[in-house]
Amino acid sequence: MQSMKYNKVWVLVELPPNGKTVGSKWLFKKKTDMDGVVHTYKARLVTKGYTQTPRIVYEETFSLVADIRAIRILIAIAAYYDYEIWQMDAKLPSSLDISMKRFTWSNLKVWSIKNIQIRSNITFLILYVDDILIMGNNIPMLQSVKSYLGRCFAMKDLGEAAYRKWCKIYRDRSRRLIGLCQSPYIEKILKRYCMENSKRGSIPMQEKLKLSKSQGASTPAEVKRMQNVPYASAVGSIMYVVICTRPDVAFAQNTGYVFVLNGGAVDWKSAKQSIFATSSVEAEYIAAFDASKEALWVRKFISKLGVVPTIKEPISMYCDNTGAITIANESGITKGARHFRSKVHYLHKVIEYGDVKLEKVHTDDNLADPFTKALAFAKHSEHTRNIGMLPLVI
Repeated sequence: MQSMKYNKVWVLVELPPNGKTVGSKWLFKKKTDMDGVVHTYKARLVTKGYTQTPRIVYEETFSLVADIRAIRILIAIAAYYDYEIWQMDAKLPSSLDISMKRFTWSNLKVWSIKNIQIRSNITFLILYVDDILIMGNNIPMLQSVKSYLGRCFAMKDLGEAAYRKWCKIYRDRSRRLIGLCQSPYIEKILKRYCMENSKRGSIPMQEKLKLSKSQGASTPAEVKRMQNVPYASAVGSIMYVVICTRPDVAFAQNTGYVFVLNGGAVDWKSAKQSIFATSSVEAEYIAAFDASKEALWVRKFISKLGVVPTIKEPISMYCDNTGAITIANESGITKGARHFRSKVHYLHKVIEYGDVKLEKVHTDDNLADPFTKALAFAKHSEHTRNIGMLPLVI
């Protein structure tokens, strides 16, 4: 409460006529270091926003934080160029009525100091609410940025980045390696669902395993028992890990892609297709279309950073279906593709404009193969190594 008073979080006002108040509640959290040791007890007072009605009480709401994909891309770049990565924690006031003339904000949620480009001195700020990562190649400049932020806000200097809210950050500068690991979170959810003593698996799903609804609960007694099993909650907890650091566990049926930068996966997806495909060629073409949209975002994002000259070249996308590649590279729409949804032919345009190029890869060498089918241990391990998945000790 003292912190809120100091930061002028609120101002007492009269309730307007016909105005409705929104309830609030306290959220308590223990903040830990990379070893799980509690170092700070935090309390947040939040409003019960779920009681508000969209388009009646409010029009839009969002939290402007760095996208996890952007963070991974920047970390891959930092590993390649051996940038410094420092961490700070901010106590932000209720409003930011502060001049930021030294900074420019890009719509990709990354702060960048533009006037340093002349001498090739780079500084990036990655913001996630009150957590800040500072990356760059000029230590005096990084220190000046930290000093500037310290004058503007109540800041806590955490030194070299080692742990963020969602993962540990490991670094071996002699090998230009940076690793992201969520072992504390994984151990936490294992304990939550009483699985900390379970036998460890080597692959996410058995090869050629067939699952059907008939294997589920069928009798009233089984249905009642399953109602007490937090299956959906457990899967949701795993999905958070899949999104952040574990593409090797991602698995769906139709669409899968992975983008690799500096030897490590920085962007991936595994999902069922929303469009019904009449053939494997169409399904692969739809998947390539989906990947091309992401490739265009990756290319634009890296281009705006201004530190990777080779991004001016088309991004290479690899597909193991010759028919889909042929259709994509044709100047017009072939007879066999006339029934395809119009929007998927966007793939033609990004190839024509030189944003991406679609090339053939053998199925055995397709890094996205585990995203759409269950593989044997040897092949699954090979693919995960090739997208930069390494043991915990790097």
